[in-house]
Amino acid sequence: MFKKVLIANRGEIACRIARTLGRMRIAAATVHSEADAGALHVREIGESVLLGPAPARESYLDIDKVIAAARRVGADAVHPGFGFLSENAAFARACAEAGITFIGPAPQALELFGDKAAAKKLAQSLGVPTAGGLPEPTEDVDALLAATDNMPLPFILKAAAGGGGKGMRVVRQRGETRAAVEAAIREGRSSFGDGRLIAERYLPQARHIEVQILGDGQGGVLHLFDRECSLQRRHQKVVEEAPVLSLPQRVREELWKHAVAIGREARYLGLGTVEFAVTPDGAVFLEVNPRLQVEHPVTEAVLGLDLVALQIETVARGALPFTQEDAPAPEGVAVQARLYAEDPARGFLPSTGRLSVFRAPSNVRVDAGVASGSEITPHYDPMVAKLIAQAPTRQEALSRLAGALAETTVLGVQSNREFLVELLADPQVQRNAINTEFLDQWLAAHPPAEVTREQVAACAAAWLDRRRAQQAGAVKGAWADSALTGWHLKRAAEPAVTASWQVGSATAHWQVGFGRDGDQLLVRVDDDIFRIAPREAGAPPVVVDGVARTLRCGGDGAGFHAAIGGHDLTLEFRPLHDALSGGAAKGQGAVRAPMMGIMTGVEVTPGQQVAAGDRLATLESMKMEMAITAPVAGVVAWVGCEARSKVERHQDLFRIEAVT
Repeated sequence: MFKKVLIANRGEIACRIARTLGRMRIAAATVHSEADAGALHVREIGESVLLGPAPARESYLDIDKVIAAARRVGADAVHPGFGFLSENAAFARACAEAGITFIGPAPQALELFGDKAAAKKLAQSLGVPTAGGLPEPTEDVDALLAATDNMPLPFILKAAAGGGGKGMRVVRQRGETRAAVEAAIREGRSSFGDGRLIAERYLPQARHIEVQILGDGQGGVLHLFDRECSLQRRHQKVVEEAPVLSLPQRVREELWKHAVAIGREARYLGLGTVEFAVTPDGAVFLEVNPRLQVEHPVTEAVLGLDLVALQIETVARGALPFTQEDAPAPEGVAVQARLYAEDPARGFLPSTGRLSVFRAPSNVRVDAGVASGSEITPHYDPMVAKLIAQAPTRQEALSRLAGALAETTVLGVQSNREFLVELLADPQVQRNAINTEFLDQWLAAHPPAEVTREQVAACAAAWLDRRRAQQAGAVKGAWADSALTGWHLKRAAEPAVTASWQVGSATAHWQVGFGRDGDQLLVRVDDDIFRIAPREAGAPPVVVDGVARTLRCGGDGAGFHAAIGGHDLTLEFRPLHDALSGGAAKGQGAVRAPMMGIMTGVEVTPGQQVAAGDRLATLESMKMEMAITAPVAGVVAWVGCEARSKVERHQDLFRIEAVT
């Protein structure tokens, strides 16, 4: 068995692997970039080697630096986790050359399954159904256009070296082909350094089913049953469950057989996942992910196994821990939801910044890579945590998971928490009437709810309460209880009725004013006035016009953070006279950075005329590009950024003087 393992990863998976190593009494070390110097995985594991600057290619993806880190800490094995170098054959070879065990498949298997076309050929040679398509991958646009010209619609383009939904485009109309091909090539090059594509028949309304396998590297392979991963947004998994309850037993057994056959032929070592698309007409092979999967906890939950421990033991000993006949059968149902720092109201744009508060209930499993105070940077995946609920039935597991998400607090960044709660409660999800297209259709029919003025009033009252408490030294006793406990305002400290603030969230702005009527606080939000009842100490709800509103809140230098009515808000309060005069924020032409990131290009200069919607610059964050556009037609009066510069969330970028 290994004495010390270097975890060549970050975030929740690094923390999760370290917990297993601790139980196995194996020493652990990890690595980090400059951006992750204070990250949770660094603090929890206790020994970490700095790899380099924040960009992954200069740190987590630098093979030489990771090998040097393993040598430095005296590791005899490296666990790559998932993502980063986990499927990199060159890294696996470098480990072997350095005398370090790579906890994963052999380099030959990584090369085989890293090429979707080669993997499909292997499946076809074993009689496993596939979706057909082009025999060889290419990044020649004209060749792809010619090859797909007679392919039945719809078809799907996939990056040959891809995974995780990157480099994939579904073509439903002939006129979309060129744009889809060019976009998929660009994304493949950016994400994997390989723009080659394959094209194959797309199966609409299919279920995405995967089989977990474990191999000894010598032809011995067993399956650990299956997972349902059909709830996807733009080909990226959102909710996963185990075992599969949507298919007849004979179909499941056929998938298990195909998965084991593929693993045996490849002499697979360690954990892997064989993925299929299943329709009423049958199942077809999609790909093999030769690594630990993000969704592995649901399999652990229903089997009562530690998959990471099995992976480590199997690679170390070159032998399976048990036979297929001795493998435990699934008990109950487990469902996992991926909690991300992203904004559903803005197309799930990643949300960066300081996570001021993160709390999750203890009645479900929580695999987190962050804690209160952690920074969500633009450099890596914006996952906050995975929440996994297990119960005797699927309905109970869904209910338990939704309840846990509702009780979870995420303040400081936007999150998909409420979106997940609503999704899990949907009748079709409850009935298991889902497929890979369901979620995108559901999103089109369920736009995010807008923040109401009443909710803004409750947040504003809590903000004022907090502000008065913070200023108690300067204006002592402004509230009857200055420790965030009552709303009674002493007359000497009354705000004028005209005292106004501009309050902004990521998606909207309001004008807010404060006044009083007896012992009640008056909050004006735009044209509406709300009455806030006085509160006694220990009474958490804010009572707005006689209705109690539960509010969780906190504040830091980035703004006032509040969770109310399913919304996780970051609100910025600015005196109205400041918001309407001077600086880069003048008028409606102010343009601010929606998130932290790198300006990859600036398209305008001062004095240049622009139309509303014209591109001013391009911002890159978390491997996503976002166009920064002019909010109004006018003249560029001021430019506050330059190409390749780093910008912070809400940083002033441009001011446009509107044409009147």
